[in-house]
Amino acid sequence: MSGASIPYHLRPHKAVDRRLFLDLLNRIERWSPLKDFVYASMGAYPLEDHKLVHRLLGVTRLIAFDMDDEVVLRQNFNRPVETCRCMTKKSTDLISDFDNILSECGFADANGAIIWLDYTNPRQLGHQIREFESLLNKLAPGDIVRVTVNAHANDFSDPQAPGAKPPLASEKMQTQFNNLKSRIGEFLPSSASPNDMTPEGLARTISLSFAGAALKALPVSGKNEFCPLSIIRYADGEQMLSITGIIIAREKRQQLLENIDLASWPFSSNGWEDIHRLVVPALTLRERLFFERGIVSKTHQEMISEVGFKSAAGVAVEEFLDSYKKYYRFYPTLMAAEI
Repeated sequence: MSGASIPYHLRPHKAVDRRLFLDLLNRIERWSPLKDFVYASMGAYPLEDHKLVHRLLGVTRLIAFDMDDEVVLRQNFNRPVETCRCMTKKSTDLISDFDNILSECGFADANGAIIWLDYTNPRQLGHQIREFESLLNKLAPGDIVRVTVNAHANDFSDPQAPGAKPPLASEKMQTQFNNLKSRIGEFLPSSASPNDMTPEGLARTISLSFAGAALKALPVSGKNEFCPLSIIRYADGEQMLSITGIIIAREKRQQLLENIDLASWPFSSNGWEDIHRLVVPALTLRERLFFERGIVSKTHQEMISEVGFKSAAGVAVEEFLDSYKKYYRFYPTLMAAEI
């Protein structure tokens, strides 16, 4: 099932990750107003991120794209404002013809760009890294880029023949690593090994692969760089990796980080290996309100004792409370309603 077709109410991690992105954009506004930027992303059929970018930041120059005509038709119906342009395009086409697309949409006067490339196909990882590199070559200082890719180790395994003996763990990791290497080629970090085919290790390896692409697009000899601001891994079934950063003049990087007070933000990343794990169990409304009420003042053990259970939706309560304290303000409230 593609990311465009998964019901959003079944993706609480995605919802929290999206709202953290908006919170980060709010911080970036301390450095530069974003109201007159253009926002472009795949958006899927509900255009949830377009709605939030418009409502919270006031951005009206919106572009949504998808390869599926039917998805684009639904996007057109779900547009948050009339100035949202929906088009049938591949991400490659959007990147290669970005300036012309802005002109055709009437957005050539935008002060900058916020672009989210939200991928789902792990077999196209190498192509996705190269698209990221091409995009950085197109953009200017102040532009913001976010990319989400599949970082699930099992998606790098070979299909098992019917009746075949399951491979040993070491053999499986070696096969996964070989497939990862064949897909991303030159972008594979020299330090990577089959031992990295774990959730944490694969996320780090892929993040460093994007770091290599960023360095290739904006080498140290140039005046600009791509500064990663937040890198998060999460799993609504399969592990995903989200990388958000900004193109900035090297001499202004420290000033930017101080202005937006990034160090005080719980999900900030101080480099490409600083990756946060987002743990979002499915909670009932009553459970959520209980944890939300006590998360600031009570210890984990006190809350576990009071609530009376130690796991929620297969996640240990002790495990998610540290993460929950950082993101509880962004936890989605999903309720049934009859309209």
